[in-house]
Amino acid sequence: MNEQRAHQRIRSYLRGEIVHSGGRIRLECTVRDLSPEGARIQVARDITLPDPFELHIPQRGMAEKSHIVWRQGDETGVHFVHDAAASPKSAAPQSTDRSLLARVETLELELASLRQQMGVMRAKLERFTTERG
Repeated sequence: MNEQRAHQRIRSYLRGEIVHSGGRIRLECTVRDLSPEGARIQVARDITLPDPFELHIPQRGMAEKSHIVWRQGDETGVHFVHDAAASPKSAAPQSTDRSLLARVETLELELASLRQQMGVMRAKLERFTTERG
């Protein structure tokens, strides 16, 4: 498959929340991968998703207005809508600041992935040591 994204998505396993109707309705989801411009989320296929909605990722302190790009089974691809007319509190940073924030976000995701891999490797080493013990 030919990848056409501007930013690489980093695999994740984060708790997410789909928020709509002015915050009155909240649906749990799992964020399976993430980039500065979008995400792939996992939610039960029988749940109807609003479009657009706000995707909250508490572990990252993120709340992004999101638009559905595709949906297949229990997975949904979303693009973050960066509203130029946003309120000052949520206004988009200058382009240089935005690229730095995107880089920090990517590095944090890579670090989380490496920590997860280290945990798996430690468990394998412990099992191996116990078996040989």
